[in-house]
Amino acid sequence: MFRFPSLAGAAASCLLLPHPAAAQTRDAGPDILVTGERDDAGLDRPAPVASRTGLTARETPATIDSVTRTQIEAKGLRSAVEIYDSVPGVVAGLLPGEPASATIRGFSTGAVSYLFDGMRVADSAILNRNYDSFNFERVEVLKGPASILYGDGALAGAINLVPRKPDPNAAHIDALASYGSFDTVRLGAGLNLPLGGGAAVRSDLGLSRSDGYVADTRTRTIQSTNSLLLAPAPRLTILLAIDAFQDRNRTPYQGVPLVPAAAARDPSGRVTGANRYVLDRAMRDENYNVLDGRMDSDSVWGRGRVAYDLGEGWLLTDEAHVYHGKREWENSEDFTFDPASGLLDRTTTKIWHDHDSWSNRGFLTGAVRLAGLRNRINLGAEYNRTRFTTLRRFGETSPVTLIDPIRGLFPIDTAANYPGTGNRANFTSRVSSWALFAEDAVDLSDRWLVLGGLRYDRIALRRQVDDLNAATTTRFGRNYSALSGRFGSVYSVTPATQLYAQYSHAVTPVGSLLLANVVRASVDLTRGDSLEGGVKTKLLGDRLTLTAAGYWIRQSGILTRDPARPSVQVQGGVQSSRGIELAATGALSRRWSFDANGALLRARYDRLTGAGGVDLAGNRPPNVPQRLANLTLYWTADPLPLTISGAIRHVGDLYTSPADRVRVAGYTLLDAAVSYRLGHATLAVRGRNLANRFYAFWSGYGEQQVYVGAPRGVDVTLSSRF
Repeated sequence: MFRFPSLAGAAASCLLLPHPAAAQTRDAGPDILVTGERDDAGLDRPAPVASRTGLTARETPATIDSVTRTQIEAKGLRSAVEIYDSVPGVVAGLLPGEPASATIRGFSTGAVSYLFDGMRVADSAILNRNYDSFNFERVEVLKGPASILYGDGALAGAINLVPRKPDPNAAHIDALASYGSFDTVRLGAGLNLPLGGGAAVRSDLGLSRSDGYVADTRTRTIQSTNSLLLAPAPRLTILLAIDAFQDRNRTPYQGVPLVPAAAARDPSGRVTGANRYVLDRAMRDENYNVLDGRMDSDSVWGRGRVAYDLGEGWLLTDEAHVYHGKREWENSEDFTFDPASGLLDRTTTKIWHDHDSWSNRGFLTGAVRLAGLRNRINLGAEYNRTRFTTLRRFGETSPVTLIDPIRGLFPIDTAANYPGTGNRANFTSRVSSWALFAEDAVDLSDRWLVLGGLRYDRIALRRQVDDLNAATTTRFGRNYSALSGRFGSVYSVTPATQLYAQYSHAVTPVGSLLLANVVRASVDLTRGDSLEGGVKTKLLGDRLTLTAAGYWIRQSGILTRDPARPSVQVQGGVQSSRGIELAATGALSRRWSFDANGALLRARYDRLTGAGGVDLAGNRPPNVPQRLANLTLYWTADPLPLTISGAIRHVGDLYTSPADRVRVAGYTLLDAAVSYRLGHATLAVRGRNLANRFYAFWSGYGEQQVYVGAPRGVDVTLSSRF
């Protein structure tokens, strides 16, 4: 049964703030499929995720990928992970503590910032979830360091999930019903109602459930997004929103452990590495979690935006949010083969989060002529505060057989079940920060624009650790200050073709601030530098949109081992990546259209020493494939309202740990769909992984445990707008 946490406290706090243009923008209904006539790359739409000066994506010297509502429907993207995977140079997975964790340009975890409607929370990877796509208008991905806009933790980029917004121009209802393999059900309903005078209200409810493709795994989610747009005065716009999310995962899938080839019933060549261990096909459907394992999450977001037009092109905006979340894990998450017994040794993890955050961001945007040049200026300040309490228990439970395991129950919370220092502890963390920021976009000529920006952050961390086994209390903290900046330029070769380049400097913590230990809290923030250049263009009479980018990113100050004292962690490691990304959408003819992207990168540790003094320099970071490609082709049976599509996704090989001992082979997946428009509705039948490939796509917390992808599946979806 679905139940929401109390919304009253969050609703009472939701009294502020939007940009009116963003509040009134919506994508076309689900019955419109991708064609070359649409601005699928969003080059001419405002890009507030990348700059608050009002620049479009075409005018911004950075890579911005936006997955719109239309593309979500056309490609059948059901979840946040599937949306992220559709973006050039991005791959995502499902770590237990970080569902929908993404890798961007060779960096992941704390180097990627997750935003909700433009609002940030400290250590956003902790609260990120694998959201159902129904409630979202679009998902924006800003590539490269984004600290100038969002502060610490945005070294590789920022992902912004934008819920559907009210439209004051027309009333409509959106609906979705889907059923597919593994008893997967998705239901969605949304109502948009204009109230007159520029006001409107919108409410969307999404439900989903699935029995999963692994034995005895069950998932249930409910999502409610609600917003009210008001225009009480000619120059004043107010957007109020309150959203609630809940997911329940019973005995969630935690991956498959590698085993010796001699112990495997059906060994595969999908994983190679240490000790000649293999991935056994016969273990694909086995669940090694305890019988009562669970992973639950409840969260409420309250947000407000107020925008006041001061006249003469100046806009004053204030944005605020309040967030409350509760998360609970009780699972066996790590499984290791024991050669002596031939069984899988299992650990247990119990984690509980109580998470509160609020922030306020105010900024002034306008245009002014200085020295005869047009300047689009943004000046502002931001304050964030987070309180985070977590209970953490780490122990072991009974070993199990590889096939038909007797899984047992989760052990109760006692010192005997979670022995040892640090394995039974409670943590309290408080992080507060304030920032000042400024941007200026200057038109040096009709063709040449330069953009510069600076941001100063001041961060205070305070932590308390109560070790129940050792009967000790430890208090520690640190104050940080950081200066981020960027400088870029865009030159219009023609009105349809822009060349751009940008240098940016960013900061990010060593790991998680909210979970920092004494060592990590004592060191400085890491530093990141990036160079990027590229082209954005429309060709063939605007039938083809093409973007291309090349980049280099370097992060310095990551934790490493002291070569002279390998047991001691010090700051001084370096990680870097460089690569190219291409994306193209367009119409090949009246009936044929396509959407394609690809990425090549070289990610590595330039300087890193592992446990025991092992030199890891030159190794590739975990979960970083160096080749990614997506291609979707559409054929429309004009004049029939019938569309047939096919999609290919290729992901290169990856490693499961910084030691690069275990290599996971790359894979290629094939999907296909047939959709038929029925008046205001579209009926689509989609086959996924049609070749029934057996593949691993992500690593677990241990280097010898991987997540295996879903086998062949099919789903039928009816979506409508009326």
